[in-house]
Amino acid sequence: MKIRLDFIKFCVSGYVDNVSVHPVVIEKLECFLSELVSKKEILDYNVLTLSNKVSIILLSDAERFKEKGDVDSIVYGAIENLEKCECSFAFEKDTLKQFRNFSFTERKNESILIFFATNIDVKLHNMRILNLLFDPFSKVKDFLSNSDLVFTINLRFGAQAKSYNQFEELFELAEEIKRTGSDFYVESVLYQNSQPLMASLEDSSVSVWRVSKPYYPLNFILDILSRDILPVTFYDTSNVFDFPKSLAIGFSVQNGKLYGPLDLFDNSFYDYLRTKFYERNYENYKYRR
Repeated sequence: MKIRLDFIKFCVSGYVDNVSVHPVVIEKLECFLSELVSKKEILDYNVLTLSNKVSIILLSDAERFKEKGDVDSIVYGAIENLEKCECSFAFEKDTLKQFRNFSFTERKNESILIFFATNIDVKLHNMRILNLLFDPFSKVKDFLSNSDLVFTINLRFGAQAKSYNQFEELFELAEEIKRTGSDFYVESVLYQNSQPLMASLEDSSVSVWRVSKPYYPLNFILDILSRDILPVTFYDTSNVFDFPKSLAIGFSVQNGKLYGPLDLFDNSFYDYLRTKFYERNYENYKYRR
């Protein structure tokens, strides 16, 4: 089955000093999107929050919604539904970011990772993504046995889009980053067979990754992306202290349905990392708000 995945992020203000999201926002979005599922307009959805940010994941039939803007009416319908709400919060229109049409052929055991971050250094975060993608030892056996697993990296330098082949154009990419000195982000990564590996919003606040064979292992991706970022759970997503922080959410996809979410940072290993992060960073952040 060919699946289309779109993801959207925006901010809302006005709830407890803007450190979290008003519960009514989630309720309204859930009601609006669940009705679309019951009408078979979309296949499935999920709503996530981190600090005062909301992320919506939409799954739809890629054969029905082929053009990039085909799902926009659904997105804007959800936003309009929020704006009609009489509760004391404000939708910040200028914060709306959207990645359209992350389309893939569903595998038998399709697994995806949603990495949702805030207060991060965008350039540093994307350099880490490049380090992950250009590590020749992480999947060398797969690369040698199947050339389709070598991929194209699509970057954005401001308004300019550029593409680079893995390994072959590594030095050209490094020179471009050094020459421009400008901010950039990894917009998407596609394999030679046009199957996507990952995609990201322009502020790197939300990225989607397909994980497990033949793609990168989940723990390998999380190890790279969560360095020097506080890994938080569903129950610790407010922004009382503005640490760089992230949620890591796992889903299985079967016949266009999302099974999850699984809170990947909710375990004892990340409890240890959280303690170490607070020990290193508390003094630097406690007076910043």
